[in-house]
Amino acid sequence: MREIFPTMQEQTIRLTGLRVLGTHGVLASEHEAPQEFSVDVEMVVCTEQAVASDSIAATISYADVADMVVQIVAGKHVDLIETLADRIARQVVHMGARMATVTVHKPQAPIAHAFSDVSATVSIPGVLLTPARRRVVIGIGSNLDVPEAHVIEAAHMLSDFVDVEEVSELYRTVPQLADGQEEQPDYVNAVLTGYTDIPPLQFLQLVHHIEAEHGRVRTKRWEARTLDLDIIDVEGITSADPELIIPHPRAARRRFVLEPWLAIDPAATLGGVPVADLLSEVRAQPVEKMDMAEYMPRVLETLNEWDNADESWDSDSDLASLGIDGTDDFGTDGEFNSAHGKEDPNGDAPDSGGEFGGFEGPHDFDGPRDWEGPGGHRGSGPHRWPGFGPFGASGRGGRRQ
Repeated sequence: MREIFPTMQEQTIRLTGLRVLGTHGVLASEHEAPQEFSVDVEMVVCTEQAVASDSIAATISYADVADMVVQIVAGKHVDLIETLADRIARQVVHMGARMATVTVHKPQAPIAHAFSDVSATVSIPGVLLTPARRRVVIGIGSNLDVPEAHVIEAAHMLSDFVDVEEVSELYRTVPQLADGQEEQPDYVNAVLTGYTDIPPLQFLQLVHHIEAEHGRVRTKRWEARTLDLDIIDVEGITSADPELIIPHPRAARRRFVLEPWLAIDPAATLGGVPVADLLSEVRAQPVEKMDMAEYMPRVLETLNEWDNADESWDSDSDLASLGIDGTDDFGTDGEFNSAHGKEDPNGDAPDSGGEFGGFEGPHDFDGPRDWEGPGGHRGSGPHRWPGFGPFGASGRGGRRQ
């Protein structure tokens, strides 16, 4: 589980020897007469923002944890200290810890022999470290090199780890620049939905790895980029972790995310609000659907050039470099994510649209990429992803340096 290598600083906070009176135990007498319990709590917390700001608001207060432990131990009776430890650990995780290890000591346990202590220890990972099959919404964007090709190639690479459900067509977005920022080319954006079993924090690392394969280098905020992959939403997860905020904190204000997402999922919601309602509030933002006939010839030419490059994307070996044994670690295709909770008018770390679907009609493109199928609709291939053809299953790709 701890094969995940965080990109933000994390620290272990320990609270030991917290003594509380409680009425826990199997014997009837233990239900009535309080006895002393001692609790040790160890929690792994992302502390990068707390260290930078020196603010208690950016971390988990050990005083709050102590209050919570006292409330649980002094509260409702349970028979087993195992149950007590589990309840405390789950609450610590709920408070924002990435991992919680709790030991409950019962030094006055009713044992008819000399002993020094009885204890139960449990370790529970937070939801960001827990594998489970979840639906994800991923944004893809690019505004350097041949951005359409970067977006399409990234979608193929994602399909090595995501059981793709739907993919939007491509949209052109005028950059939203900060005051005094240099002009940038327009962005190409799209949105993909699918399923994965990979824990969200590990998925985030995979996303960063794919971005690096496309030559993405983060040197300053709001800069132009060859590729930007962002987790917009993950089914059943709400996270305030500084490294991965879910739902994406700015997706609700980004037309380049909402419009392609709504096109492939008319019933979509974000934070409990219909995406259609959110989109109605940002219609003034300059976003337009792209014409496939305009960009597909240069995309095909670029993708073929990349296919002939010496370096290529090998999903198995690149996963191994991150401590992941391919998709077998989780029993299904994986998933991706990229959000740092840093403000970016173009959705840099936490948000960016980007993706594409297959196409058909008067612009059918045959050949090495086998382009066909209506964009954004379910397909029958290995990834249910029309338009990707055999390439979608191969995981081919090159480093975009």
